[in-house]
Amino acid sequence: MQIFEALSLACHELTHNAVINPRVDAEILLACSLGRSRSYLLAHFQDTVDESLFSDFFCKVQERCKGKPLQYILGYQEFRGLEFEVSPAVFIPRPETEFVVKTALKYLVDSRLTIVDVGTGSGCLAVTLAKTLRHSRVWAIDLSESALKIARRNADRHGVTQRVGFLQGDLLEPLTSLVGEGQIDAIVSNPPYVSQEELLTLQKEVRDWEPHLALVGQDPESSIYPHLVSQSLMWLKPGGLLVMEIGYRMQEEVCALFRQGWKRLKISEDLSGIPRVVMGVKV
Repeated sequence: MQIFEALSLACHELTHNAVINPRVDAEILLACSLGRSRSYLLAHFQDTVDESLFSDFFCKVQERCKGKPLQYILGYQEFRGLEFEVSPAVFIPRPETEFVVKTALKYLVDSRLTIVDVGTGSGCLAVTLAKTLRHSRVWAIDLSESALKIARRNADRHGVTQRVGFLQGDLLEPLTSLVGEGQIDAIVSNPPYVSQEELLTLQKEVRDWEPHLALVGQDPESSIYPHLVSQSLMWLKPGGLLVMEIGYRMQEEVCALFRQGWKRLKISEDLSGIPRVVMGVKV
């Protein structure tokens, strides 16, 4: 079978299963199976696809038809120019979360900082900050051991294993025996902020494939933000930063948590103009 025939067949299957951007997905998946770039496909439209490679390609297409996110099929996602391993054990890094890094870096200098990433998932925040702030020590915390295994591999991939420590547990509690209270320079987090009701309305790629722990949290009935803000006051140094991603229409609710113990509050919008990141500075 030739490349153009394989793409045509895949597009038909993806379209039939209501996959958005079927042509793009088909090209990305075929390029992955061939170990080539998408531009290679255009230049070799009539080349023959080996039977074993076509079989691998069509298995990937069938996975995509079932709603499996493209990133999980490929096994990676880019975040601020770095490639991160992903699987259904971790939340897929989004462009919106890059604003957490961007906001933090406006106020952090490359010195001997101690930074904590709460709910690290793939490790995209922890690893990116460690790679950028080369004299800092970063602690990456997550409830999921499966997520931490992937985060460790991502730290190793980007050469920051020696400066990123991984801890399993809830919020900042795992720090108790490692770092004294009032010793943290910055805390960053993309917490679970999807309600159970909202979960049912999400695209099947998110609802059926991404980890619910990263979406709705350990206790879907309780918001994580009050607990994180309260614990951060104990662990941060005076002048320390708490930088958190927030969900749609959560600005008022989250900002109300910073009324005592904080001297500055900053809201950053994403590229769509939606309030996306809240940053507080401890008194």
